[in-house]
Amino acid sequence: MYAPNEPCLCGSGKKYKHCCGSAEAIQSLAAVPAGDVKPQAGAIEKAMEWLANRHRKGWQVCFERLRDELLSPQDLEKLAQLDQETLSGIQVNLTEWLLAEGEIQVQGSMRRISDYLIGPSGPDWTAGQRDWLQQMGQRPLRLYNVTEVVKAQGMTLCDTLNADSAPMVVQERAGSLGLEPGMHLGCRVMRVGEHFELSGGAYPFSMLHGPAVAERLRATDAEFGHLPGLAHEQGRVLMATWLQQFVAPPPMPQMIDHYSGEPIVAITDRYRVLDWDALSGKLQSCADVEGNRQEGWSRIIDCEDGQIRPLAHINLGKKPDQIEIYYKTQRYADQGRPWFNALAAGTVTYMRRKVETPQDLINKRTRPGARASSAANAPVMDPVALTRAMNEVVLRTYAHWADEPIPALNNKTPRQAIQTAAGLERVKGLLRSYESGEKTQAAQQRRPEVSYDFLWESLGLAR
Repeated sequence: MYAPNEPCLCGSGKKYKHCCGSAEAIQSLAAVPAGDVKPQAGAIEKAMEWLANRHRKGWQVCFERLRDELLSPQDLEKLAQLDQETLSGIQVNLTEWLLAEGEIQVQGSMRRISDYLIGPSGPDWTAGQRDWLQQMGQRPLRLYNVTEVVKAQGMTLCDTLNADSAPMVVQERAGSLGLEPGMHLGCRVMRVGEHFELSGGAYPFSMLHGPAVAERLRATDAEFGHLPGLAHEQGRVLMATWLQQFVAPPPMPQMIDHYSGEPIVAITDRYRVLDWDALSGKLQSCADVEGNRQEGWSRIIDCEDGQIRPLAHINLGKKPDQIEIYYKTQRYADQGRPWFNALAAGTVTYMRRKVETPQDLINKRTRPGARASSAANAPVMDPVALTRAMNEVVLRTYAHWADEPIPALNNKTPRQAIQTAAGLERVKGLLRSYESGEKTQAAQQRRPEVSYDFLWESLGLAR
């Protein structure tokens, strides 16, 4: 038996009993909650002990090789500064990957670890343990959209790269606690009897990182899709991207306006109003403008795909004598300013234009002291009035949501997507993510939540 006071075989520098041999690490990797007796119970612990006793050096070499391939020396230095819980989670994930897909040198030749473990020279396994290890070697690490979470019970997952795959309900106690609808999760989904479970390793991605890793996996598919071993390569990409969350700032995914195909940029033209009545009259008489002075106006366009989309939003300004016109692409703004200047001639005076990329907005929000400063200077609003204002924004923003193409639905409209079981669950997942985000924001602002019931009702969906 491997000595508990020996240096851990993973190369962490700790004693085995305080690292991979700890009860917490083994339980987490095996995904067997305390008190439960499952067919696979003890499989991971037995595999680790057997490797520690017979192939300690080989295991340490392949662990270090994987770690060095995924992380630069600079990244490794940054990881060393993380808290112990995070480091343990990283170790669990890398260990599981090696047990499932790694290779170890045995008598001068490389052997796949999962095959070696269940081969004739491996340990004695129960049927459940053997099945578990065999599944680990056969089921690839994949990226999923989290569409529903029942805390301390489980979650519903939809394959991110395969929009037609059926949703899977996965039983998972501990792992479900930190997840919310709308997040992405990398994992191996295992069948146990009549239900699904996670294999033990889990790679959760934040809202910002999720779309970025999905794009990297699609790029990997485009480059290596014609070759064998695509799933293995995508798994490594997924792991590397997950690790980057701990050592690098979040990447800003390229945001594209679906209709124009142009990058989304927040462009705001500010005007001083000289004559409100004349301006309102001109906007009211314009055939492609809808709205009013109380709520603002929108310039709309009838698109070739039958959808109606806004080209510009004309909002009331921060001061009573100002308006702000918002465009979401450079071309919309360049075409919009001459149009508005001609339409509103004599009723407004142009002041200035402000251009902000999505990364600019992120930088502004994460700048040291920015949150405290804005919170200190923000006007105090009655919670009910704030909820009413937020409700109006939500109703306006999602007025045509059911019939607008959405990138997360492979550019299908929600009404089109719900025609299949896979699409239906993805639409429900989007709605739950909106509600989850609103719940968090409402709690932070200490106000009642805005209801998204109208979106469920627009599609005739039950929760």
